[in-house]
Amino acid sequence: MKSSVSLRESSGSGRARALVSLTTTELAAALRERQVTAVEALEAFLTRARQHNPALNAVVTWDEARARQRAEAADAALARGELWGPLHGVPFTVKDAFSTEALRTTSAHPLFAEHVPARDATAVARLKAAGALVFGKTNLPPFAGDFQTDGPLFGRTNNPHDLARTPGGSSGGAAAAVAAGLTPFELGSDIGGSIRLPAHCCGVVGIKPTENRVSTVGHIPDMPGGPRHVRHMACVGPLARSVADLRLILSLIEGADPLAPEVPPVAPLGAAKPRARQGLRLAWTDTLGPFQADRETRESFQRFTAAARAEGVVVEQAVPAGQDVADLVEVWGLMQGGEVGAPLPPPAREGYQQQFLPHESDRLARAILQGTRLDMAGYGAALSRRDAHIALLEDFLSGWDAWLVPVAMSAAPVHTPFGGPVDVDGAPRGYLEALGGFTCLFNATGSPVVVFPLGRTSAGLPVGAQLVGRRWADGALLDVAEALWPLGGGVRWPEAFTP
Repeated sequence: MKSSVSLRESSGSGRARALVSLTTTELAAALRERQVTAVEALEAFLTRARQHNPALNAVVTWDEARARQRAEAADAALARGELWGPLHGVPFTVKDAFSTEALRTTSAHPLFAEHVPARDATAVARLKAAGALVFGKTNLPPFAGDFQTDGPLFGRTNNPHDLARTPGGSSGGAAAAVAAGLTPFELGSDIGGSIRLPAHCCGVVGIKPTENRVSTVGHIPDMPGGPRHVRHMACVGPLARSVADLRLILSLIEGADPLAPEVPPVAPLGAAKPRARQGLRLAWTDTLGPFQADRETRESFQRFTAAARAEGVVVEQAVPAGQDVADLVEVWGLMQGGEVGAPLPPPAREGYQQQFLPHESDRLARAILQGTRLDMAGYGAALSRRDAHIALLEDFLSGWDAWLVPVAMSAAPVHTPFGGPVDVDGAPRGYLEALGGFTCLFNATGSPVVVFPLGRTSAGLPVGAQLVGRRWADGALLDVAEALWPLGGGVRWPEAFTP
């Protein structure tokens, strides 16, 4: 998606197209070098967002006036020789689950339709401190609780590659906005695949960091001002247009938070350490336990691994010996239901359960329901089962640089009611299994995962892949992703949204 037009040589509409085509890393450099002003960059993205958002419904709240004030201040500061940080003057949008000071934050739920927080979520505050400026909030399902993006407050978000299809969820508005060039990057969240599935569906890159690498303080569905019940599996990470962007943004939001004592003072990511493809060790699979990707996804994996092998990568189809995937799914559901559903007051808990009750044949739905009924002894037992799965996966990954796994059973499906069947090679599959079966596993293990485009289907839809690494080795995983992701063709514009 990199612009082929030089900013120094372009003007007018051509310059605006060049600006919105830059990656975050490129745009930040252009701003620091004063090739472009923050005001000009902001106006280019605002103009494009206003033009294309009606078709997508990705941006649901705007903050144009304050963003313009912040952009003017950024330009004035740079003129004085002051640099606010690595993202000085870079505009961006934020998933509406993250609290934003003095800007409506709803988590797409009618209960919070007029909620205006007094402070930013920790990750948002850190991005602002690095010089970035927020100009809007993006759509999600209510309380980030679906693998699609639709709800009573803002309606449905559409996939820029095919408006009849979902962008995924819950960071669906975020991924659609990045893919269509409405924003250079986004801040997403992920407890079961909510960064990774939208990145896959929309053909962009994203990272779910190691659990607790980034603070989740200020993220709803934890109720503002109330107890923080969601203590495991939920992760905060960026969606963007290049792996270099992911590293830059993650490096700014990671690290200890006094408001979240479970977040440790991690060793900083630091600069990339370029890895040659020759000699990299890559395990891969297109099937995990009861989950198998569809024919076109499997073909994409075959093409990608063949290309990697031709570049000198050691490639082997492998899975962890002895890992019971069905049990790992159950552990995820027990924790999800136990931390998200069980703490709700009785009427709300019953409503949470009701959405899953009709779908108990789906493994994920059945496990979530079990989680809402857990007592502390049962929850402790689930955590112990989790520990065993983490140890097994870490041992497997110690023999590889990374593990390549599908994101979902298929490319982006057509918009489907919650719980409705998802078509996989002409056969109906359970909704949650088809969309979240491959992703929830790595929330349960807390592993870092980078998603990047692997190729396209015959209909032109993006197919992504999960690149899984060892816990706390996020930097090394990004190094491997940087080496491998060009083999998939990189991030490509949706045809109808090419600048």
